[in-house]
Amino acid sequence: MSHHLPSISWYRARENLHRTVTQHLSIAREQLPLSQVIGRTLASDVTTVLAVPHYDSSAMDGYATAGAPPWQLIYPDYPQDPTANVHRITVDLTPGTATPIFTGGLLPAGATSILRSEHSRSFIRDGHSYIEPLGEAPREGADMRRTGEERAAGATLATAGTTLTPRLGASLAMGGIDTVDVFNPVTVAVAFSGNEVITSGVPGPGQVRDAFSSFAEPLLEAYGAQVARTERLADTPGAFDTWISSTDAQILMVTGGSSTSGVDMVRSTLARLQATYIFESVAVRPGHPALAALLPDGRILLGLPGNPFAAYTALCSYVPVALDAAYSRPLSTLATAPIAAAHPGTGKQSIALQPARWQAGALHVLKRSQSHMLGGFARADVLAVVPAQGAATGEQVGYLPLP
Repeated sequence: MSHHLPSISWYRARENLHRTVTQHLSIAREQLPLSQVIGRTLASDVTTVLAVPHYDSSAMDGYATAGAPPWQLIYPDYPQDPTANVHRITVDLTPGTATPIFTGGLLPAGATSILRSEHSRSFIRDGHSYIEPLGEAPREGADMRRTGEERAAGATLATAGTTLTPRLGASLAMGGIDTVDVFNPVTVAVAFSGNEVITSGVPGPGQVRDAFSSFAEPLLEAYGAQVARTERLADTPGAFDTWISSTDAQILMVTGGSSTSGVDMVRSTLARLQATYIFESVAVRPGHPALAALLPDGRILLGLPGNPFAAYTALCSYVPVALDAAYSRPLSTLATAPIAAAHPGTGKQSIALQPARWQAGALHVLKRSQSHMLGGFARADVLAVVPAQGAATGEQVGYLPLP
């Protein structure tokens, strides 16, 4: 028989989880080259070792000029080697002179502007080569990149807790960075329960098709976790005990079995282990049977409901919070956006997590969003966090971005 558990608010559940993970999970860190850290999380701030750009250069192919036109051309002594770096070779300029320059080429001493190749014409006078602009002369400083105009030496390029993307990696490389201090990935063991679940084929009456085991891992990895192990469990106490004791993953996550009926084994297992609940029922629809517990060894267990949409809303609600805490990030404040149409409340003291899509800057809540349905979730951009009392058209509501 099931029994009713007092629920805490969804917001409080997230706060409690963040605080507990911060206090009890310690994630190792390591130094790695930039090429190996995409997707990892910075464990310390990164500062540039040089100014960006680190020298004065040209932003265009053309001519470095000094003073007013026309300019007599003078040429550097370029090497014959075609593989030589000619961007570093230049000559000093005096007013009335110019020299060819390439994009990224070192600005010569005395240069006052860059004349783009396509804006120039050349001519010969008294046996000397000259150039002049086709129209107006470039303004002083035109198309010149100055040292440190993006970042001064010693500036912070990225802060601890930032996820390293290819774009950020490129920026760090521009700052002269070769290695960075990153957290080891938080490891997650995932178990799937439910004797009624089949993993392939068409389910018959009394059966349900597995909608989680093949898809939880990429979702967890998108949030920044590393799935260490996945396993399907029978609905027996021994299966849950063995699973928990046989993995050293830092977070354990099980789908199904978190409710209070006689076939749901998670709570009885936690009682035998003398685990401490972080929360054991949440005022949210769908997903209220979700639970989180601190195991005696300091690891975290998340119990997700068995209904597929309820399970996914719980995963998206709590896994990012646990990872934020593990990676030394603060608990994120929900972003908000206007809801496109009025949405009723739950009729209880529970918020509603609803699949929604962006359209014209507003959140359009999708249909097919009951706990056993995935049609709306499959099409959603975000989960809208609708207050218990509902929301009026245009009212600002929080939302959780979906990977």
